[in-house]
Amino acid sequence: MPTRATILLFFSLFSVPQKTINQRVALEQILSQTYQPADFGKRIMGLGAETDVRKSGTIVVVQREGLYGSIVRSEIASSAINGLDAKLFRGHQDFALPIGERLYVTSVHVGPSAVNLAFLSVLPISTPAGTNRLWTTVAFNFPDAVLANGDKDTVYREIDNWFRPEGRSSYTQPATSTASRVAAAAPVTAAPPPIPTPSAPATLSPGMSREQVVTALGAPQSEVTFESQNWLHYPSLVVLLKDGKLISATQPDSASASVALQSDPAGAEIYLDGQLAGATPSTLQIPSGNHQLALRLSGYQDWTRDLHILPGSQIQFSPKLQKN
Repeated sequence: MPTRATILLFFSLFSVPQKTINQRVALEQILSQTYQPADFGKRIMGLGAETDVRKSGTIVVVQREGLYGSIVRSEIASSAINGLDAKLFRGHQDFALPIGERLYVTSVHVGPSAVNLAFLSVLPISTPAGTNRLWTTVAFNFPDAVLANGDKDTVYREIDNWFRPEGRSSYTQPATSTASRVAAAAPVTAAPPPIPTPSAPATLSPGMSREQVVTALGAPQSEVTFESQNWLHYPSLVVLLKDGKLISATQPDSASASVALQSDPAGAEIYLDGQLAGATPSTLQIPSGNHQLALRLSGYQDWTRDLHILPGSQIQFSPKLQKN
């Protein structure tokens, strides 16, 4: 018959691992609320592709170079991240992910010594191996104690160095609450330049490349590309590049409206007054007045709306596209 000392030793051996497991589970739940995974795959009867969006989730924006994507899901590009260093340890380097690349989060998992995130590019990309969306995974390595204690502050700071949820900056933890979000992440550059305003545009100069603009201002809230021109949208500035070079930086028109567009499935081309203006999901700044908006995706019926835009309004559309 076991002695009292034996029983106490038994419980002491197994109570600590259970607490550790609970902390990791809680941390994974917290991260999954911030980086909500999207649902992908074929639909009923096997229709569609493995990259079809069945349920939208969080979109993040790449903050640093050094990551890769693969168009082959079975040979997904997987990188290990230690601080500001990334190393590909498995998969194909079909495409180097640039700063500003937009990715769906597809999976969040907290393991014994790493936080594992999986992603799929929002837009298809042409690579030497073909044209498709890109798959990538990253493993953020941490000392065991960080994950065993559920140290979300440290985890968020590390992730913020590489990925930021679209439309958000780093996280700030209110002084009045220890249960809320983490402190601001360390920036990619030595000191974060301020978001420019009309009174302080000196951080930009004509001829700068997109990479230089992003280094100076950070990742844009949204980006629209048409032919040789790119519009980078910041809270108080719109940066226009032509042939990859900065030609102007202007304050958004106060008479415009914000129009947020999502579609099911995502990746539909957005046409404003007959001109290609981006792809879903995107947020456009549209001048006030009358406009025609259309979404087009191969294999689906066009979705169109005639709009009368009022100055300063905020509009959102989330249509479910119908198959042809």
